[in-house]
Formats: sequence, C-alpha cells, structure tokens
Amino acid sequence: MLSPSKPPSGVGCIQLEGTNVSAGRVNGSSKNQSITGCEAAENNSMKQHALFLCLSLILASCASAPSRIDITSLKNLFRVCESDLGQAGRVIVERDLIKHLAHLQRMDDGGSKYYLLERDAITAMIKAVTDGVYADFILVAEDGRVVYTMTDNGLFARSVRSARGADALAACHARREPGPYIVTVPSLPARPDASFLAVSSPVSGGDTMPGTFILMVDMEKIRRLVGKSSCIIGPNGVYEASCCGGEIHTPYADFDRIDLSGSRNGIVARRFERSSGGSAEYRLFSYANLFWILVTE
Repeated sequence: MLSPSKPPSGVGCIQLEGTNVSAGRVNGSSKNQSITGCEAAENNSMKQHALFLCLSLILASCASAPSRIDITSLKNLFRVCESDLGQAGRVIVERDLIKHLAHLQRMDDGGSKYYLLERDAITAMIKAVTDGVYADFILVAEDGRVVYTMTDNGLFARSVRSARGADALAACHARREPGPYIVTVPSLPARPDASFLAVSSPVSGGDTMPGTFILMVDMEKIRRLVGKSSCIIGPNGVYEASCCGGEIHTPYADFDRIDLSGSRNGIVARRFERSSGGSAEYRLFSYANLFWILVTE
C-alpha cells in the first residue's frame, strides 16, 4: 500500500511504505532496500519507452514484409462465379431469353428499340439469382450475335467475332463443354482503359435457343486480392494483375526463371533467383482452364 510522505525540499516524491529513503537514494541491505516514487516513475517510463520501440519495430517489419496473394479469396471468387453461371443459366433457359431477345432484335432490324424495354427487367432477373458483383452480363445467341448486355451498349447487336475484345469473347462462345471457361479480355467498348476476366458457360436446354452467358469480372477486383509486392503472371509470361510496378499485358522479365511444373493448388510456395538480384516467391494457381503464376517479390 502506498502512503504519502512529505518529500524532501525540491523533490516531488512518494515514499513506499517499509522503505528507508535518504536524500532520494536507495540505502543499505536488501532487507531495507528503498526506492523513491520518482525513480519508480522513471523506471516505468523507461519500460514504456522500450515497449513502444519494440512495437514500432514489429509494425515496421510487418509493413515492409511482402504481402502474399490471398489464395482463399481468389478461389472463392471463382466459385461464386461458377455458381452464378449455373443460377443465371437456369433463368435464361426457363424464360427462353435468347430466343425472345433475338426475335426483338430482328423486329427492329438489329436495333435496340424493343430490347431497351426489356433490358432492366432481364437485368433484375439475373441479379436476383447471382451473388457476385460484375462489370457486365453478356448473352450471346447461337450465331455469335450479342442479344443482351447489362451495361455495354457498344457490344449490343454485334458479333463477338468483330467487337472489341473479340478474341476472348469468341473463345468463350466457341467453348461448348459444360462448366466455366475463363479468359482475359484486354478491354471492352464501354471501358477501353480497363481489363476484365470473362467467365462463361454454354446455355441450352429443352426446346430453347442455345447460346453463351458471360460474366465480366473487373480485373480491379482481382488486383485488390494481390499484395502490394505481388503480381499475377499469365501462362504466356505477361502481367495479368500487378501491384509491384509491372505494366499490365507486358512481359514479366524473369518468366524464364520460373519452373512451371509441379502442384498448381496455389499453396506450395517456391523461389527463384531474380535477374536484378535477390529472390522471389511464386505459387502456381489453376481454376477450370485458368492458369496463373502468383509472384511475391
């Protein structure tokens, strides 16, 4: 228990009960060892200062450590896409939307007058059964003509073989196997300065007109899952997403130093020697047909 004691002149101290204080110094044997309240406060201040320094060093170390790509979130994103393709596909088949929209397009000689009356209702139908947040929905008829988009008017009524991003969109439409098909789209008419992932699946069933449904995922969503010192490299050796200074769709300088064999589960981490010195960690990741190299420098 602390008991106040009159401090020596000019010294604002508290004497601890059972101690022998003389001129602010600790005297004698260990049995009668004493310490002033001022010295206790000073010791406590030093301890706090040391603790602050330790915490500062830990935080600085964490801030400077490379940030890994969030594999779990990346996988979950694609799982949601795959589920949404199935849910939206059922609505498209049940409502026979491709046949209906193709008919409206023919009525207007390829125009959008009748289509615009239906667009919001169709968007609401699809959003009601999907969980992801997408840059666009694209519905393509069997002949390759776009019969519906949620946002991009520049694609509507055009062939996927001639529109901006045609190579990727045509590849999606050409894929007839069930299950998701994923491909990078460098840009779209409505957003020429952005890049996307097209996640697609064929749509067919019963007597309905077949086609392809495509979810457009903004690569900015993917970039947010990439640590500040990490990047995603495609199988062709170019940047797909980057937070480490690489320009999207330009070659990754050390691609030839990466061993592409082995597990592609995104968990096993390996290292390679960088041409500029030091080493970098990488993991191989795949989902459906997609294959990426996840690099943390």
